[in-house]
Amino acid sequence: MIVVSSTDLEMTSYVAEVLHAPFPILSDAGWEVFYRYGMGSGFGVPLPGCFVIDAAGVIRYSWAAPFSPVFRPPAPELLLRELDSL
Repeated sequence: MIVVSSTDLEMTSYVAEVLHAPFPILSDAGWEVFYRYGMGSGFGVPLPGCFVIDAAGVIRYSWAAPFSPVFRPPAPELLLRELDSL
Protein backbone atom coordinates (compact mmCIF):
# COMPACT_ATOMS: atom_id res chain seq x y z
CA MET A 1 0.00 0.00 0.00
CA ILE A 2 1.18 3.48 -0.87
CA VAL A 3 -0.52 6.73 0.01
CA VAL A 4 0.01 9.77 -2.19
CA SER A 5 -0.46 13.12 -0.50
CA SER A 6 -1.03 16.44 -2.27
CA THR A 7 0.99 18.28 0.38
CA ASP A 8 4.61 19.35 0.20
CA LEU A 9 7.37 17.07 1.47
CA GLU A 10 7.64 18.78 4.87
CA MET A 11 3.91 18.41 5.62
CA THR A 12 3.78 14.88 4.22
CA SER A 13 6.71 13.85 6.45
CA TYR A 14 5.01 15.41 9.46
CA VAL A 15 1.74 13.56 8.79
CA ALA A 16 3.58 10.24 8.30
CA GLU A 17 5.40 10.75 11.60
CA VAL A 18 2.27 11.72 13.56
CA LEU A 19 0.24 8.81 12.15
CA HIS A 20 3.11 6.33 12.62
CA ALA A 21 2.17 5.18 9.12
CA PRO A 22 3.16 1.54 8.50
CA PHE A 23 3.27 2.26 4.75
CA PRO A 24 4.98 4.82 2.51
CA ILE A 25 3.35 8.23 2.13
CA LEU A 26 4.60 10.02 -0.96
CA SER A 27 4.48 13.77 -1.51
CA ASP A 28 2.94 14.99 -4.77
CA ALA A 29 2.62 18.73 -4.18
CA GLY A 30 2.51 19.33 -7.96
CA TRP A 31 -0.38 16.85 -8.37
CA GLU A 32 1.49 14.99 -11.13
CA VAL A 33 0.38 11.54 -9.92
CA PHE A 34 -3.18 12.75 -9.36
CA TYR A 35 -3.35 14.08 -12.94
CA ARG A 36 -1.70 10.96 -14.37
CA TYR A 37 -4.41 8.79 -12.82
CA GLY A 38 -7.20 11.06 -14.02
CA MET A 39 -8.24 12.29 -10.62
CA GLY A 40 -10.41 15.39 -10.39
CA SER A 41 -10.28 18.20 -7.89
CA GLY A 42 -12.67 20.37 -5.98
CA PHE A 43 -12.16 23.65 -4.19
CA GLY A 44 -8.42 23.54 -4.85
CA VAL A 45 -7.90 20.04 -3.44
CA PRO A 46 -7.49 16.80 -5.40
CA LEU A 47 -10.28 14.31 -4.82
CA PRO A 48 -9.37 11.00 -3.17
CA GLY A 49 -9.23 7.70 -4.99
CA CYS A 50 -8.16 4.08 -4.59
CA PHE A 51 -6.39 1.91 -7.11
CA VAL A 52 -5.34 -1.74 -7.15
CA ILE A 53 -2.43 -2.14 -9.54
CA ASP A 54 -0.95 -5.52 -10.43
CA ALA A 55 2.74 -6.40 -10.68
CA ALA A 56 2.74 -5.51 -14.40
CA GLY A 57 1.43 -2.01 -13.63
CA VAL A 58 -2.11 -2.67 -14.91
CA ILE A 59 -4.92 -1.00 -12.98
CA ARG A 60 -7.23 -3.83 -11.91
CA TYR A 61 -9.59 -1.75 -9.76
CA SER A 62 -10.18 1.97 -9.43
CA TRP A 63 -12.45 4.24 -7.46
CA ALA A 64 -12.54 8.03 -7.64
CA ALA A 65 -14.52 10.18 -5.25
CA PRO A 66 -17.35 12.09 -6.88
CA PHE A 67 -17.36 15.86 -6.80
CA SER A 68 -19.60 15.92 -3.75
CA PRO A 69 -19.20 16.83 -0.09
CA VAL A 70 -20.55 13.40 0.87
CA PHE A 71 -19.20 10.14 -0.51
CA ARG A 72 -18.38 6.65 0.69
CA PRO A 73 -14.96 5.22 -0.21
CA PRO A 74 -14.66 1.50 -0.90
CA ALA A 75 -14.69 -0.72 2.17
CA PRO A 76 -11.34 -2.24 3.13
CA GLU A 77 -12.86 -5.71 2.62
CA LEU A 78 -13.61 -4.87 -1.02
CA LEU A 79 -10.04 -3.73 -1.60
CA LEU A 80 -8.69 -6.86 0.09
CA ARG A 81 -10.85 -9.04 -2.18
CA GLU A 82 -9.50 -7.21 -5.21
CA LEU A 83 -5.95 -7.76 -3.98
CA ASP A 84 -6.63 -11.44 -3.31
CA SER A 85 -7.91 -11.86 -6.87
CA LEU A 86 -4.55 -10.86 -8.37
